[in-house]
Amino acid sequence: MEDNKIDLTQYFNRFYRTVSRVKKWLIIIVVCTTVLNLAKTFLFFKTTYTSQSVFVVYEQDQDNIFEVSDDGDSLFSSFSGLLCGSMMQDVVKTNLGLTDFPVSISLNRFNDTNLAVLKVVSQDPKLSYDIINCILNNYKQVTDYSMSDINIAIIDTPEQASKPDAYPDYLKDGVIGFAIGIIIDLGIVFILMTARKTILESEDVKKELHLHNITKIPYIKTNKKRKNQYLLLSNPRIQYSFQHAFSNIRLKLEQEKNNHDRQVFMFTSTLPNEGKSTVAVNSAISLAQKGYKTALVDLDLRNPSVYHILKEDQICGDIGEYLKGDYCYEEILNSYQDYPLDIIYGVKAFDESTEMLSKERLGELIEQLKKDYEFVILDVPPLYLLEDAMIISRYCDSSFIVIKQDFASVYNILDALEELNSHLPQISGTIISQAQKSIFKEEERHYGYGYK
Repeated sequence: MEDNKIDLTQYFNRFYRTVSRVKKWLIIIVVCTTVLNLAKTFLFFKTTYTSQSVFVVYEQDQDNIFEVSDDGDSLFSSFSGLLCGSMMQDVVKTNLGLTDFPVSISLNRFNDTNLAVLKVVSQDPKLSYDIINCILNNYKQVTDYSMSDINIAIIDTPEQASKPDAYPDYLKDGVIGFAIGIIIDLGIVFILMTARKTILESEDVKKELHLHNITKIPYIKTNKKRKNQYLLLSNPRIQYSFQHAFSNIRLKLEQEKNNHDRQVFMFTSTLPNEGKSTVAVNSAISLAQKGYKTALVDLDLRNPSVYHILKEDQICGDIGEYLKGDYCYEEILNSYQDYPLDIIYGVKAFDESTEMLSKERLGELIEQLKKDYEFVILDVPPLYLLEDAMIISRYCDSSFIVIKQDFASVYNILDALEELNSHLPQISGTIISQAQKSIFKEEERHYGYGYK
């Protein structure tokens, strides 16, 4: 029972997140179906008018015209066929000078009596009135051929309709259009849920990736008026939940060093924009805050981000230029505030990053950093469809995989991990970034921020 409950909550949680991700499109669909259904009613609704008459159908030799004969059913059926048939239509068209017959005629019997109601329906109230009078005045022209002994006695004379039979029901049609949109939305959401499997919780990491998730970094809302505002542990006003997440990462790094003598760690992700650079930067700051001599290197040559995150006014050197041989080791080191943290920035983007990373200077740089620092943190390009990360992994002791919540598909992550494992089997664990709260876990708080 407990397992079923967990599966159900996860199912609804994924449903909730899917809706949140595509809610704009879902709203557009509902609005469109509602408007289209209202437009259909507005454009195609036909206003009709009905004129009717109630009369008695009887035989000439009846003493009581309301007396029903033994063959009343057959009599009424035959009379109805004549009154509503093509012969009567020809008579009406001749008498009224009509070229077509844009009306409907019906004759209905009251239960088992010989009372009948004749209805003529058209879009013109006068036309309905004229036609029903024409039928009543000229029925003998049709019935005398086969039913000459049949007469009618009018009880309720027809009148010209002053109001239409019905008005457009925009409220009803709007509700129907809205319901159709909701049904379509539900179908789309279920398709997306089925076709797209992503990582939401730590349990998903264990179940789908067979890895250990170290922590979840919350999705924190920042002031939109402040452009280029990033989340940094060096900010004294940073939220505790953010600090706590990186405390967990620091503890993991300490364990890796103490238990396995690992020193060089790469932070990467499956796809771009999963938050790996922000995680790498803050992991390095967390180590430095604890007093560890730490080096942070931006090796994402195609899209360097550390410089943009830290927003340092003046920097020296560039990792890309160093790999080309334009700088020496000492010229590219930049200290960060008062922490025992040195940073090697990437400023320029290089399309030939694969060739540059393959140079011997990268290996020489890593070896020198290992001598000078206790921890070396590398911000590495995403794994998927890029060879750069695999080249860098040769110089690393272990790796951390940053997974943005509900972003990359499980299949893409598994493909990337398989490729990484062939170069660097040691994976310290995963980090779920930009984690929003589950609708079933009240202890989690909801934030709203995106980071690189």
